Amino acid sequence: MLPCLLVIAAAGLPAPIDVGGRKQLFVDDKFLAARHRVDLRVNPPQKLGPLKDADGKPFRGHVARVIDDGGTARLYLGHKNAEVLESADGRTFRRTGRTLAGGLFPTPFLDPHDPDPARRYKLFHLEFGDPFDPAKHGVYASTSADGVTFTKAGRVLPYFPDNPTIAHWDGRLNKYVVYTRAFDYGSENQRRVGRIETDDLLKPWPYARADDRRPFPSIATLPVVYSADREDDPHSDVYYSAAGPYPWADGVYLMFPAHFRHFSPNRHAFVVPPAPGRWEDFGPLEVQLAVSRDGVAWTRPERTAYIPPGLADEWDRWYAVAAPGFVRRGNYVYQYYYSSGRLHDSAVLRPEYAKAAGVEGGVGVVRQRLDGYVSADADHTGGWLTTPPVVFAGTRMRLNVDTGSAGALFVELQDAGGTPIPGFALADCEEVGGNFVDQCVYWKGTADVSALAGKPVRIHVRMKRAKLFAFQFTKG
Repeated sequence: MLPCLLVIAAAGLPAPIDVGGRKQLFVDDKFLAARHRVDLRVNPPQKLGPLKDADGKPFRGHVARVIDDGGTARLYLGHKNAEVLESADGRTFRRTGRTLAGGLFPTPFLDPHDPDPARRYKLFHLEFGDPFDPAKHGVYASTSADGVTFTKAGRVLPYFPDNPTIAHWDGRLNKYVVYTRAFDYGSENQRRVGRIETDDLLKPWPYARADDRRPFPSIATLPVVYSADREDDPHSDVYYSAAGPYPWADGVYLMFPAHFRHFSPNRHAFVVPPAPGRWEDFGPLEVQLAVSRDGVAWTRPERTAYIPPGLADEWDRWYAVAAPGFVRRGNYVYQYYYSSGRLHDSAVLRPEYAKAAGVEGGVGVVRQRLDGYVSADADHTGGWLTTPPVVFAGTRMRLNVDTGSAGALFVELQDAGGTPIPGFALADCEEVGGNFVDQCVYWKGTADVSALAGKPVRIHVRMKRAKLFAFQFTKG
């Protein structure tokens, strides 16, 4: 008897996707083999306001990274000599009185792969001088056992990215990955996101050598994985990336790029520079959302703002930059962003707004439902989707879904050819209605799908006024 996968291949059907018991998200078309009146939508998080210290004063400064270590959320604040803040709940932070010594854009990383406890944390900072010296300036690595006191290990890149160097361990590749800036000197769209793979973060990182010895890494030295494109404003580029793997689902990478729209004296003569008569690199920054399955090929489900800038009289107007890192507490994920309250390089959009905001700038916190970044949506008229064949392990099917009180969803399990499986047809499915991050699916009172485990099945979903975020097969 031929193995099941060979039979499917011989029949000309697509090979099934092995989802095992791992959670799968609807962030792209991977699980949308067919659909009708169902669209992928980006779901902006809930803004919870600016973070404030014990005296009620807003925290200010570049957020280097947020790391959740054993239930303590640690926020590194500042582009130089970063201050260390800590929180238990991810919403209220306290000053610890500790700072990271020296360097520009210090960006820590909690390494799950290195077995040496003395190198549990790694940090990358930039050193720069005028003029730039390629023999000694660039990106440096340091190590730490506690995430506060670091020992310099040496230089790892002889360029000055003028950007955070965001590292993570990629178990899919069994390599470390770093995201940072790469310039295209010949384009107004200069700032782009470069990517580096390496086996050892503490040894020199690979890059392509180029004759051009300007201080910044370029598209000639680093592979670019994300940039503004023809559908974006032609006068724009990408400022920061905040890219990395999403920890609570299978094979999902998220990026929160800050898209920077460039103003010019000809187009925006109404802008008020911080110094009269001097024009610099002015313009607004907006956080969007990009998704990937491998960390290399990125797409944007929509071109909307993920963290919308505030109104003209609010602290986070015109400018938002997302920080790398997540803090999960229960069914919510907290993220953080910085705003200057002004345009890039501290300009004011128009004279009438110069004093409109009582407070300018700070660090904000947003709250997202678990796995809620993108959803497959149907409106009140209804729609449906069908996945490609999948092979699962487990006894129950569970959904992250929100139908509110007025919507509903039904699930049918089909064979690889699209025929409903007896006992699991739409007519057998009990209505799923409400707002759940982990709701079991029932067919005429039973949730047991173990008889289908290891066999190719398609998941067919009919829904009305619903948002479907994720599915998973579990053992209970």
